[in-house]
Amino acid sequence: MRKALLGVIIAVSFAAKANIDTKYQVDENKLNAIVMQAIEMTENELDEYLNCSIGKMNVLVPEQTRGGYLLRAFFCGGIALHRYYMGTSNQWMWAMYFCIPVVGEVTACVDFWGAVFDKDFYLKYKNNDKYIVWLD
Repeated sequence: MRKALLGVIIAVSFAAKANIDTKYQVDENKLNAIVMQAIEMTENELDEYLNCSIGKMNVLVPEQTRGGYLLRAFFCGGIALHRYYMGTSNQWMWAMYFCIPVVGEVTACVDFWGAVFDKDFYLKYKNNDKYIVWLD
């Protein structure tokens, strides 16, 4: 009985609080004024305005750094995120790391520690689709 009474009191307090809060109101006149100032554009005009083709946005990819590689290899090495960061195009690389229980984690560990001790080690992974890179 106490739990039911407490539940009713909480529900009533939330309902009362919802009716009291009126500080957030929409000013219809300001909203209509903003909408009236908008410029109507067709898809082609929008495409020219954005200077890219719709559906193929040009995204700037940041430079691949050793720090970015190490961060991804340490926290997400088990799902091969560091490999995709370096440009691996093999879509099943994550599955090889993730689905092979011990080998994937050992591979991720070698990937991480190799880059810790050798400053240029991470460059071996740049656009490389091989599963084990460090033996080359």
